[in-house]
Amino acid sequence: MSRGAKGRADAKRGKSADAEPRALPSAWRAILLCALLLLGGYTCWTAFKLMHMSGPPSSAPVLKDQADLVAARANAVLSLARGALRAGSERLAAAPERPLDAVESALVVAQTSASGGAVASGSQILAAKGDAAVGVWLKAAMAARAINRPSALIPIGSGLYVVSSPVGPKRLQLILAVDLDPAVSGASADHDIALVGAEGRILASEGPAKDSATLLAMFGLAPNTLRGLTGGDTDKGRNADGQPLRIAAAATSDEGVMAMAAEPAPLAGVTPSRRLADELFTLLAPLAAGLLLTLILVRQTRKTNEARLARADSERTFRLAVEAARCGIWEWRLDEDVMHMSDVTGAMLGWGGGGAARGADVIGRIASEHQERVRQALRGAAQFGGFDVSFRVEKAGGEASWIDARGQGFEPGPAGFGVIIGVALDVTDERNAEIRAQQAERRLADAIENVPEAFVLWDRHGRLLMCNGNFREFFSLEARLLKPGAPKQAVERAAELAIKRREPSTDPDDRGVEVELNDGRWLQISERRTAEGGWVMTAADITALKHQESALRQNEEALQDAVHRLEDSGAALAELAEKHQAASAVAESASRAKSEFLANMSHELRTPLNAINGFSEMMTREMFGPLGDRRYKEYAGDILSSGEHLLALINDILDMSKIEAGKMNMRPEPLDFADLAEEAMRLLRTRAEGAGLAMAINISPDLPEVEADFRALKQILLNLMSNAVKFTPRGGKVQLFAKVLAEDGGRVRIGVSDTGIGISDADLERLARPFEQIESQHSKTQQGTGLGLALTKSLVELHGGSLHIASKAGAGTTVSFTLPQAASTRARAASVA
Repeated sequence: MSRGAKGRADAKRGKSADAEPRALPSAWRAILLCALLLLGGYTCWTAFKLMHMSGPPSSAPVLKDQADLVAARANAVLSLARGALRAGSERLAAAPERPLDAVESALVVAQTSASGGAVASGSQILAAKGDAAVGVWLKAAMAARAINRPSALIPIGSGLYVVSSPVGPKRLQLILAVDLDPAVSGASADHDIALVGAEGRILASEGPAKDSATLLAMFGLAPNTLRGLTGGDTDKGRNADGQPLRIAAAATSDEGVMAMAAEPAPLAGVTPSRRLADELFTLLAPLAAGLLLTLILVRQTRKTNEARLARADSERTFRLAVEAARCGIWEWRLDEDVMHMSDVTGAMLGWGGGGAARGADVIGRIASEHQERVRQALRGAAQFGGFDVSFRVEKAGGEASWIDARGQGFEPGPAGFGVIIGVALDVTDERNAEIRAQQAERRLADAIENVPEAFVLWDRHGRLLMCNGNFREFFSLEARLLKPGAPKQAVERAAELAIKRREPSTDPDDRGVEVELNDGRWLQISERRTAEGGWVMTAADITALKHQESALRQNEEALQDAVHRLEDSGAALAELAEKHQAASAVAESASRAKSEFLANMSHELRTPLNAINGFSEMMTREMFGPLGDRRYKEYAGDILSSGEHLLALINDILDMSKIEAGKMNMRPEPLDFADLAEEAMRLLRTRAEGAGLAMAINISPDLPEVEADFRALKQILLNLMSNAVKFTPRGGKVQLFAKVLAEDGGRVRIGVSDTGIGISDADLERLARPFEQIESQHSKTQQGTGLGLALTKSLVELHGGSLHIASKAGAGTTVSFTLPQAASTRARAASVA
């Protein structure tokens, strides 16, 4: 294939071919203008005659004028017929497969001069349109073998004149039936008017003698004699009664047709006024015809312009739609093995633009492993018409793109379809997305297989979708039983054999069950509905947790026994004190066991929660496709928000347990508090704006760096600001401030103030205690465990600071704490001093 220049040349040739039918209106207008010029000249000549008319009228000039007028009318009708024939022939040559369009184009140009039209091939009529008499002249034309004659104008019977023209290599012929009666209608009331064919046959007539026999007798002159009368002379004949007649003739634009006028030989009865009226009619008739032709020209021009604008708009809309959809158009001519393509298709295949290319060149640009597939698709399309194939195209620079090509056969023949026309779509992004989805699915399967819990997923019909190895190992199940599609009831029956006993979960928020296996291990089983209506089941090994619970229970029982023994015993005070001391030691041990239990339990609960949150987030984002009903997505979002809330609570409990157990490790470092404050404010800004609150930061410009643990300080700020947002009504304000305390050795005071509901003096004493909340369980309006301020206070104290709360009911709350400056800042200050 040539480069862009050849592609643009091919495109221009295609546009020129498309524009050929639009040249028809111009040719039609040219024909009408010529007819108007002829009528104008004739009108001027007639007016000149009227201006110089004198004396009594001569019968010869009047008779000759009548013949000339009929000849002019016949010329106008025949000119329109020739123009219509030329227009229809050009349309038929451009689109031989649409013969009816050619007939309709010819009839539009011919207007009222043609009563019907047809396209014939040999003796077969391919398409026809006209009035009820169209079949009559078609049969007459076929009987006279008019459709096989190369002549353009062929008379067929009285009043009909067939216009025929061979078109194209298939020798198609366009046939028009022209009605010549309007040429003689109303020409004269006193004269007999007729149009005579080359063989002496009368084609149309008007006058007192209406029947053809009388006219033939009146005009029974030889054709050579008639041609001799065209110079202005008259000849004599006789009518049926033997009376003498005067005859005048005029030639038309067709050598085979002549106009004749006849009247009785004596013309003494004709008055000058009658002659003047005839001359005026001769003048006004061409003017009326010219005005009619002008109106037709204007109307046809307007229609042509409107059609041209509509077609231009349609082509522009189609081009924009195709380009916006990144869709290319192509045409593969199988007989020539040449592919014509648009600019978009050429760009997809690696060329700079559209044009034509050999089939071998096109297939050469396709990846080698897909070339045979494309050849098979072409062979199938040539035989059956349908073409649908996907292939990869290797481009310069190592890039590759995927293309979907679809088409349909066109121009069927004996050997099959010769042309395939279709579109090409660039589906590279879709293919890449499919590959990424498959990779994500494999990663998800690997993650599920490697989680420490047992995992199994069922669809909404109770069929197995996937499970991991821990599920098979925990319940001693055979691999052949866990094939995808296995029924849920059968798998559960097999798993039930490995269960020794069941107990309800000790966690009131967990709706699962705890089971003891035959090998002594304990599992916590949780089963939840998926957004699609299926089930997901997880089983975590809680054997260690159960052992801790058993030990704690035994300790509690021992403590209760000791208390009962102390109450019932009448031993001495020393013995009672000794036992009390022992019991206190046991209680402290139980408290430590409780803290360790909470820490271990929080850790064990976070693992399944991470899986729940991760999978629910995947379902919320619909990573593997739509979930179906929109409520499934809402349910997955509710599961995610609930899981995140529960995970935050567990993190708080875990942090509190670490602090109480003395295992919280702090990593102080110099921090720029302004950056940390901006980050915390950004995290809560959306929540505050949703609550209708104003957020502000007020930090001293000379604030030094502080010495603190980054994570702990960020958690302190988020807890304080979250409480301020939670308990401040709409329209309020939350402010984060920081300043240097000159009277406290240069320590930095950081705090959060709000205009919220405030706290009464009686409730201030209970704040900052673990699990302590001011609102009761029956009247509380906000969620939480009461660990926020307690955790904040503990973290502040670990930094060597203290928490201060100042509040008044209805007037807002201010919570602040102090932190030391960074060591480097203090050193610089000391050196300056």
